[in-house]
Amino acid sequence: MKKILIAHDGSDTADRALMQAAAIAQKFGANLTVLSVVPNLCFTEIGIDCDTVNKLYRAEVEGTVEGVKDLLKEKGLEAETLILEGSPADIISDHAKGSGVDLIVVGSTGKQATGRMLIGSVSSKVVAYAPCSVLVVK
Repeated sequence: MKKILIAHDGSDTADRALMQAAAIAQKFGANLTVLSVVPNLCFTEIGIDCDTVNKLYRAEVEGTVEGVKDLLKEKGLEAETLILEGSPADIISDHAKGSGVDLIVVGSTGKQATGRMLIGSVSSKVVAYAPCSVLVVK
């Protein structure tokens, strides 16, 4: 196992998944990449300025990624960090495929899980479409 991708959205389950991914990376001497996705949350039909929404969300994600870097540094680990835009499940799966990732680590529920129908939807899609093994952390 050489490459581990952790999908991180700032949620508590993503933090737990990060710790699991870090432990696995240490054990196998694998490279760790932390990927955060800025989803398209624009709703033009209700008059919301899409640019403003995207900039605000991106700023939040950037802050989260800085926190992740600090946490890993405290544990003596380094990781590549990426912030991409689009549909989270698609971006995670596509990035894993294009980068030759051996393992994807995701939280079972994410920050956007606002209702029972949405809980785990990103992790479920990643499991279904990923080109490699996926570890789902509760």
